[in-house]
Amino acid sequence: MNTFLKSILVLTVFFSGLIPLSAQPYNLEIQIQNQPDNPVVFGRLEGDNFISIDSAKATNGSVLFLFPENAQPGVYRLILGKTGYAKVMNDDPQQLDFIFNNENINLKTDFKNPLGALWIYESDENRFYFDFIQRQGEYEKAISLMEQEVDQYWAQKDTTKAINLSNEFNQLQMEWDLRLVQTIQQNHDKFASKLIALEREPLKDGFLSPAERKEAEKTNFFKHIEFTDASLINSQAYTDKIFEFLVLFNDKSFNKEQRTKAYLKAVDIILPKLDENTEVRNFVIAYLVHGFEVLDMKDLVSHIEAVQ
Repeated sequence: MNTFLKSILVLTVFFSGLIPLSAQPYNLEIQIQNQPDNPVVFGRLEGDNFISIDSAKATNGSVLFLFPENAQPGVYRLILGKTGYAKVMNDDPQQLDFIFNNENINLKTDFKNPLGALWIYESDENRFYFDFIQRQGEYEKAISLMEQEVDQYWAQKDTTKAINLSNEFNQLQMEWDLRLVQTIQQNHDKFASKLIALEREPLKDGFLSPAERKEAEKTNFFKHIEFTDASLINSQAYTDKIFEFLVLFNDKSFNKEQRTKAYLKAVDIILPKLDENTEVRNFVIAYLVHGFEVLDMKDLVSHIEAVQ
């Protein structure tokens, strides 16, 4: 064999040896303290649907899963099992949601408190996302307390304090929204940024009464939200947002007829928002239809099917 052919053969073997390495699936490794002796179930989310991928028992508190080679970026879930209380009360199992975006993931947590005890050894995506979740929780707690104070001052007719705090209340919301926009722009390559974009909310004006504020929230709810990205089907982002909107139209005092009329108003606001992406539209409509079927609201199901 001449030198040229030998060189070609060597290069062919070399590059063919590299192909399996580049095709290696990403892995998920998690250490779980206090994990009971039951399998940990690993899967992905499509709205409220959990699609199981694999399951395995922890060995010395550690579990390793491989993502399928065709795994899409999105929100995935680990179901750890039920606590003793959950078994007695038929409650939900302990679980942990996280983001996969084409990287290896290494986590540590505790069965008793999966989210609170979460520690991320490896995953830039999840470090970014869970840092945001923590900051968002702090903001929501602060803004909720401030809203209560604002309403209290207006109710007491303490105008000076009410005006000052209302301005502060509004300013804090605008600053948070600006921070969200900057965070999204600076991390546009992350799947988490798509989830964060759906967390943007319209201003809750401190100069309005609680009832007026709720009506304004209904009107402006979708101001910053677009149903155009089909990749978000691989999460609960769209379904959570739709559910949150429907809750605004419900009232504990409503009878079934009143609740149906209220939800009809909500549905007629939602459906025109879904025209930009057929896949997302079909997904959201299926979610609405299933939800109203479970609630035995046949008029709503018929209405949706008639207008879609």
